[in-house]
Amino acid sequence: MGQGASAYDQSELAEFQDLTYFTKREVLHVHKRFSALSPDKMKNVGRNPVLSKEELLHLPELAANPFKERLLDVFSDNGDGNMNFEQFLDMMSQLSSKAPLETKIDFAFKIYDFNGDGQICEKDLEQVLLFLIQPAVTGTTLTSEERAQVINNSALSEEEISKIAKKVIEEMDMDDDGSISYLDFKHGMSKLNGFEESFKITL
Repeated sequence: MGQGASAYDQSELAEFQDLTYFTKREVLHVHKRFSALSPDKMKNVGRNPVLSKEELLHLPELAANPFKERLLDVFSDNGDGNMNFEQFLDMMSQLSSKAPLETKIDFAFKIYDFNGDGQICEKDLEQVLLFLIQPAVTGTTLTSEERAQVINNSALSEEEISKIAKKVIEEMDMDDDGSISYLDFKHGMSKLNGFEESFKITL
């Protein structure tokens, strides 16, 4: 397997296997894909360099996801989207088809909670809708100018987006506090057909 086969010894691979949903062979494959994103860093720094968000976004399977930058921020230790291999492996493991539903619900909640207050409010849901409407938008949040541009280019008006967000909260907010808690979110997503497919990446 070239560079990937010699990057880690069997005991290290066994530890990765225990900590993820991947086999040893799959760990090596993920490392190969990680290495290909910055061959120069792999050569000059070693097997576990920190890759920038910009470098990681060159991964085709990730680039196709409308929440690509949010994913990187959520799974990076510093919240800046930069990752070493271990963080990248953790992200890919949780995005794999082997990860259980509850795992995907956990990180999906963090992705949708744009302001990081532990609740999904109406403004958070509006951001979610805008990213889904315009997947090509970059960044983890939208400025007022970007928001206006996305809405102008979509079939939905500002009022319609707000109405959809309010309706989602109305349907999922079990304790009627005006926002979606983690328990509300978990209850709703566990019954939603196709939810897992929305948070799956296969390398």
